[in-house]
Amino acid sequence: MSSRASALESSKASGDALEAALIQSIDALEFVGDRTATWHDARTTTLLEPDQSLPFYGIVVVERGTPIEIKGCQIETSNGDRSTRGRFYVKRTAHEQLLEAAGMYLLVVYIPRPGLPQVARAIVPATIVDELLAGRWYEVGGSRSEQEVAKLAWSHVIDPAGVDPSTTVGDRR
Repeated sequence: MSSRASALESSKASGDALEAALIQSIDALEFVGDRTATWHDARTTTLLEPDQSLPFYGIVVVERGTPIEIKGCQIETSNGDRSTRGRFYVKRTAHEQLLEAAGMYLLVVYIPRPGLPQVARAIVPATIVDELLAGRWYEVGGSRSEQEVAKLAWSHVIDPAGVDPSTTVGDRR
C-alpha cells in the first residue's frame, strides 16, 4: 500500500472518529448516514445555540433540521521541510448541496494523537465558507469521487490567538 493511500485512510478514520465524538457530545445533533445523504454528516434535532466550547461565526442560533457537515483538520501538518497550519478539505459538489440547503459547517481543529484532542471548533454557515473558498477550487484527477475540491487553512476561519494546543475545547474557561 502506498503512503498516499495510508494517509487518506488515516484522514478518513480521523474524520469518522471526530464525527462520532461530536454527534455524541452535542445533544442537538443526530447522525446522518451516507445512505441518506453523502453531503452532510448530521442535522440538528432542536435549536442549537453557541457556548464557550462551540462558538458560532456569522449567526446566533441554528434552527432544528439544519444539515451540518463536520470537517476536521490537524492543528499543524507537514509542508515539505516545515510545518504549516492544517487545512479543511472541501468537495465542491457536497459544498454546493450544503449551500443550497442553507447548511452549516462544524469545523474542528485537533491534535493527531490518540483520542484526537480538539483544540478549536466553530459553527460556520456554508455561505461564509463559500466566500472564503472563492478562487481556491481546483480539479483532482484519477478515480476520486469528487472532481473539484478546495483547501482552507483553519486560521482563515478561527483566530489562532484563541487556540492553545495544550488545552482541549472543553477545558477552556
